[in-house]
Amino acid sequence: MQTAGLKSLVDIHEKYSSQLNDTNTLIRQQMLTLAPQSHKLDDTLQASRGKQLRPLFTYSIFAGFGAKIDKAPHLAAVFESIHVASLLHDDVIDDCHLRRNMPTMNEIYGSGVAILLGDLVFVAIYRLAAELNEMWLIKKVNETIHILIEGELLQQQRKFDDKSTISDYKKIIARKTASLLELCCYASARFAGQSEATAEKLEKFGRHFGIIFQIVDDWADFSRSKMKDHKDRGVDIANGFLTLPWIILLEKCSQAEKAKVLEIIDAKKPAGLSQPVIQELYQKYNLEELMRQKIFEHYEEAENALDSVKGFDSSELKIFLDFVIAEFNKVNKSK
Repeated sequence: MQTAGLKSLVDIHEKYSSQLNDTNTLIRQQMLTLAPQSHKLDDTLQASRGKQLRPLFTYSIFAGFGAKIDKAPHLAAVFESIHVASLLHDDVIDDCHLRRNMPTMNEIYGSGVAILLGDLVFVAIYRLAAELNEMWLIKKVNETIHILIEGELLQQQRKFDDKSTISDYKKIIARKTASLLELCCYASARFAGQSEATAEKLEKFGRHFGIIFQIVDDWADFSRSKMKDHKDRGVDIANGFLTLPWIILLEKCSQAEKAKVLEIIDAKKPAGLSQPVIQELYQKYNLEELMRQKIFEHYEEAENALDSVKGFDSSELKIFLDFVIAEFNKVNKSK
């Protein structure tokens, strides 16, 4: 399990392909029931696996500490199951019909069945966590799911709120996205035999990486509105979610410009950089550079957290950091 020579996320996927297969098999075993809808969910997951960053983080942290990786696939199955369950519920809440070029469970079966499938996966999470026989892990899983739900409720409370601030936005994404990556990094370090203090340093890395990841995803939704993509785009604002680019624009705009932006928001339709008004303001206020500055604030924090961990080979986790910055640059080139 040597890191030398790894340069990209593809290399990391290849390195841990066996462990990923073990993780996905464990999830599948826990998720399948007599109900045919669970088999359809399984078929969709197998046909459209995402990047699976959370399992890959787990394996990379075990490897970085030179720890035996035997428990890593099982632990990773807990984290990936939380991610799958939350996406099932998010697709209902956000009325999403496409994810990773596949129809969502919400699109196929309607919201009732999609919610039940999410509940089914949440049950699987606790089974998988209990099998690892560590009460602290079950408590941390419970705390993380609580925080995820809290983040969603805060986001719902802020729908179509043009007074939302950058602080409000970060408070939401720290809970909705970063909290699971925090859990992943913290628990992986603990299972790799590290102290609480060391685990908390990696937890900090997970927090800042998660914030970057969500900012980049929200930037893609804004920048690629009305473009053909692997998921619905421009829908954040249609659902009333004022993400970072919208908040920055509203803070920078004159009153007359703000009125035009609010007209777009109040229309409750998919929107973003495809609107001529938004394109003009994007150029006037150099929005891309402002977004880059916000991202790199967290990039530096994430790097510092990694560098503070003694006796840890952080080269693989730094590949993840480079990947998410490359995704941001890719979005900018595709506009």
